[in-house]
Amino acid sequence: MKFDAIIVAGGRGSRLGGVSKPLLEHRGETLLEHSLNAVRDAQAIAVVGAHALAEAVTRYMDTAPDFQRVVITREYPTFAGPAAAVAAGRAALDDGPDDESAQRQNQASELTVVLASDLLDPGPVVAALLAATERPAEGIESWVPQDAAGVLQTLSCAILTSSLRQAIDQAAEPRGSLENASMMRLLATVQMERLKLPDADFSDIDTPGDAGRHGIAVANGH
Repeated sequence: MKFDAIIVAGGRGSRLGGVSKPLLEHRGETLLEHSLNAVRDAQAIAVVGAHALAEAVTRYMDTAPDFQRVVITREYPTFAGPAAAVAAGRAALDDGPDDESAQRQNQASELTVVLASDLLDPGPVVAALLAATERPAEGIESWVPQDAAGVLQTLSCAILTSSLRQAIDQAAEPRGSLENASMMRLLATVQMERLKLPDADFSDIDTPGDAGRHGIAVANGH
């Protein structure tokens, strides 16, 4: 199934002293580039975060597939939370390119993959999500992994694009906005399949201690 991707990369990094987590380097690339490579087969990608991410995105685009469209956007207001970021990413993808012929070539995909930008090894997680969508149970609209502890990893999920648009509208309706809304609120009306992925690595970098355990340097605001 063809898919689009939304990479959520707009957090404050407050427990890292304001460091941009997506730009931390691990095994020779930024965490953001690891996320981009994990969704390399996407028809279109929206990176939701600060414009400081542009350099890493440009490096990825140097080797990205010719058919792929990549955009950088931002949730509103800034730091409004993950649900607002996903909504901003889907809106940016739905806006399409300015060129009319390009618009015809870049119709929205049936599936949208949502991925956090601070995972150390997102590739296997994305592969498992895409495999699950190839054999959907009746009525299922989204696929959300569970880690080894049984915790739902809602920022690493796949959802039918039509269902995502509807969920965004429904979740925003009570307050007129998704500001500070969680992913669970966004997915509340969506029929979900919980994917048990006990062997998948959902490690992320939230603190200097996390970074140190994985050999990641955190210094000078980078």
